[in-house]
Amino acid sequence: MKTVLILNHKIEACGIQQTGRRLYSLAADSDKVNFVYREIDSLREFIAVTRKIRPDTILYNCNNATMPWLTEDIVRDDSATSIFYHHDDYEIRKYYDKYLFLGNDDMLTEGLVPREKRILVPRTLLPPYKGEYKKNKVVTIGSFGFGFWQKGFHTLVKLVNDTFDEAVINLHLTKSYFVDKDGKILNEVSKECMRLNTNPKVELNITHDFKDDDGILEFLAGNDINVFLYNAGGNGGLSGVPDYALAVRRPIAISNYPMFRHIMKDEIRVDKHSLQEILAQGTKPLEEFYENWSNEKYRQRMGEVFSEE
Repeated sequence: MKTVLILNHKIEACGIQQTGRRLYSLAADSDKVNFVYREIDSLREFIAVTRKIRPDTILYNCNNATMPWLTEDIVRDDSATSIFYHHDDYEIRKYYDKYLFLGNDDMLTEGLVPREKRILVPRTLLPPYKGEYKKNKVVTIGSFGFGFWQKGFHTLVKLVNDTFDEAVINLHLTKSYFVDKDGKILNEVSKECMRLNTNPKVELNITHDFKDDDGILEFLAGNDINVFLYNAGGNGGLSGVPDYALAVRRPIAISNYPMFRHIMKDEIRVDKHSLQEILAQGTKPLEEFYENWSNEKYRQRMGEVFSEE
């Protein structure tokens, strides 16, 4: 049985880190591959863990910010097969043997990674939420993520104020360790959201505490619809926030934004339908994602792929 080492960094308040943990946890009990998981922050730790485990394959879950010490020469000199989980379009590295894609490998930067170097597996949705669902008396709209301007949280607040007579908005906004460590941007975005909440019958709740996966799922399950209105910036990667929203099986609304192209459907786009219309459809537009990206299909595909590498 082949051994696959999944490498991640240690900072928990990071979407990339959370994805890396799911890459492992949902494949860990494979009967075809011995998956091993380690969190490291330096070349010294990398050398120690690879010498001890001696993997056949290393799956690197990172980008330039999370593992700045990981150079091309390190990968080139390692004897293990190297696979890079693709997060961003500018992270094309010469010496990786393969690139792992979750859910979609169309790449906005078509041509940078040859087809023969791409591995496509179902997305790592969290295990389906089995907790309680609130029965809200007033329509409740939620969103979460790092408190960046390009995430469009202030746009959501204005949209709800303009189109609902009465509503509750729940925003869970956190600061990014790598981009907004002191929380300056987060505070500015939060203040703008509060300024734009002008309808006295729209209640705005903003929280900032770090939540683990279970906490995020409980938060999302408490909303009648979860809305993501990214509007600028970004890269050729795919947003991971829908993975959480899909796990709670609540309606989802999105902007027409490239990082949502893996779930892009007219039925859930806010430029095509109002939030009220999207909410009324329920989860029907999302059924194909529940089916195609089940934990079982992900686990099976990972076992198939890495037993062959």
